[in-house]
Amino acid sequence: MNSRAIITIAIVLSFAAGFMSAEVISLRSGSGVNVTEIVSNGTKIMIINDRDYYPVAIKMIDNAQKSIHMVMFEIVWYGNPNDDQHDVSKLGKALVDAHKRGVDVKVILENGYSWGGFEYSKIPGYAKNWSQYFNSNGVEVRLDWSNETTHDKLIIIDGEIVIVGSTNWSTSALDYNHEANVLIENEKVAEEYEEYFEHLWSMYS
Repeated sequence: MNSRAIITIAIVLSFAAGFMSAEVISLRSGSGVNVTEIVSNGTKIMIINDRDYYPVAIKMIDNAQKSIHMVMFEIVWYGNPNDDQHDVSKLGKALVDAHKRGVDVKVILENGYSWGGFEYSKIPGYAKNWSQYFNSNGVEVRLDWSNETTHDKLIIIDGEIVIVGSTNWSTSALDYNHEANVLIENEKVAEEYEEYFEHLWSMYS
């Protein structure tokens, strides 16, 4: 068993051991978001389902101080985020704004091509437009060029917070689909995902 597996198991066991004494809090923000937080042994887990994703994600991005490292399968292009008011465009612009205030922002996107020449019909165009937008605003972007689909929906913030789950950045995901995600605030978990991110980042250099 490798060290990463041992650390992961230790984190899970530690959380499980403290679960009986965990504090469960239901929160409702002014924007109507209703989420559940579980706090145990210094780890905070926030359950983010369906329509709760956007307000949580935009808040975390806006509050980032040091770094935002993101892997996203699909970010739909609705128009230049400097002009467009779609929630996806606002999320993309928030990444650029974070970069402009000194946050280290790096983005990995699926390029839309996979094994056997398979192509996701619209993703190559989306990836091209977002890459141009991010690069023109100083945000580093790398595209998955491998035969494997990069299907992650992962955001790591300040080396402390991880948002991971099923939500792509699209109208369908943000406004209509059932989607399940969690926000985990734990440095060790974030460290594990940072290692994973850096592995992909190096692979797609």
